[in-house]
Amino acid sequence: MNDTHLLIVGGGPVGLGAALLASQYGIPCVLVERFPQPYAHPKARGVRDRGMELFRFWGLEKEIRSQAAYNPRHGFVYCDSLAGEEYGSTSPGQEDTTLGPVGTCRIPQDSLERIMRERVAATPGVDALFGVTVVRLTQEDDHVRVLLRPTDGGDTKEVTARYVIACDGAAGSTREALGIGMEGETVGYWQSVYWHGDISEVIGDRTAIQFLTAAEDGGFVTVAPVDGHTRWLTFRMRDSRSGHPGPLTDDQAHGLIEAAVGQPCAADILSAATYKVEAGVASRYRAGSVFLAGDAAHVFPPTGGFGLNTGVQDVHNLIWKIDLVLRGLAPRELLDTYETERRPVARSNARWSKQNAERFETVWQRVISKEPAGDPIDRQRAHLAALERDLAFRYADGALGQDTEDTDDDTSAFTAAVGRRAPHLWLRPASEQRSVLDLLDGRFTLLYGPEGQDWHEAAVRTGEHLRLPLRTLKVPSAECDVDPQEFDRLYRMPPGGAVLVRPDGHVAWMRGGAESGHHSALFSEALRRTLGGTGR
Repeated sequence: MNDTHLLIVGGGPVGLGAALLASQYGIPCVLVERFPQPYAHPKARGVRDRGMELFRFWGLEKEIRSQAAYNPRHGFVYCDSLAGEEYGSTSPGQEDTTLGPVGTCRIPQDSLERIMRERVAATPGVDALFGVTVVRLTQEDDHVRVLLRPTDGGDTKEVTARYVIACDGAAGSTREALGIGMEGETVGYWQSVYWHGDISEVIGDRTAIQFLTAAEDGGFVTVAPVDGHTRWLTFRMRDSRSGHPGPLTDDQAHGLIEAAVGQPCAADILSAATYKVEAGVASRYRAGSVFLAGDAAHVFPPTGGFGLNTGVQDVHNLIWKIDLVLRGLAPRELLDTYETERRPVARSNARWSKQNAERFETVWQRVISKEPAGDPIDRQRAHLAALERDLAFRYADGALGQDTEDTDDDTSAFTAAVGRRAPHLWLRPASEQRSVLDLLDGRFTLLYGPEGQDWHEAAVRTGEHLRLPLRTLKVPSAECDVDPQEFDRLYRMPPGGAVLVRPDGHVAWMRGGAESGHHSALFSEALRRTLGGTGR
């Protein structure tokens, strides 16, 4: 029998991210993935801003960038076919490195998984078992027994884990085994074909995230670049009312591709898949010592690109909490805040993704009727322009040291507020390309103003008393050299004030000055509420 602190079920980007993050916190873990190699049929084709920030913290940004596919000129291009008449297009979305240090990245999921698998395999403290399936999961008082077997058969092995994170996807068995239902609805079925071919003659100098061609019998057939050159995905959405459409035959797949391209095309079909498209969120994120993350916890239509991105944020929220509880530095109640904080975010993203899908129907009706499609296309720009949703969502309840009702909400979405991600700001000198976010990830950090020495001393005393990893940073200072005017605008911290940032980069508490002698009591109470998960 093997013992581990943490067992992660599922080796997609969410599970692999959880393993890398656990290693950074020094948590020994076992990762189990049933497929020996990454699934070759690409699903996600890009990482949003916050997801790329997390990959930056995990040391993967440069490698991911090196395999990025392309920078498109357009977001969506609407047309009869690639060779036919074009009706309109949208921009590729907002790229604004004043709000974050990295921006987005166009990389197919299979390439991303290979990068992450190689890193996990070389990471100390992670026992990565690829080609291994979970046979049975049994919870006992303070641990979980998990029976494993090689996917291709062989002897079983039992692993005992203190905690389990299920990242085994929408079709994984863990959520069902725990008796946790999914609340939501089926939107349709996505028939997808992955193929190689040269269609440069009809693409010309147009580059786009997707080309959407209007099918006469309803909906769009999409040609989506995977690498921007020769790798493509062609897919269409089928209505859920007709039931599962089944897999595409080779003839059907070729027909779909040629109809979208608009002329005969020498397509080398690599794989085809049919997915149920749902907008749903698990009724619970936790059962005892087992937590759901990623697609095991929430499923969205692909119209928005928030599936993978929401999933990696899940584990970024959860791992630091598990670490503190394992080390006896926080009560088990802290783990309850994972669901409290993350489930509302998933519900919001599910609704938004579904609304994106519904808007396509209006655009299709305009295109197929040859009417001007301007206004519906303009509204569909929201599909890609989602920086506020990605970077400025806010936890209203959970591991917070201050009631959100007590904070000033009359501010920009990208300024500091309790429950929100701490704002990005470049450190000086600019040539080093370091963000203040790079200083905040992985531990509690107190930012204090030039007259906030009492907050610094209170935080040091409290951190030492609790044996809690806690850093203090005076702003501005040599260690945190930022533009003081920009810092004042974004953090709204008076000279005698302080801001407490959690290990996942979210603001837990904000305070101006205090009467002499009261700083320690006020800070201790804020930290106690944060660790106890009693903030609202």
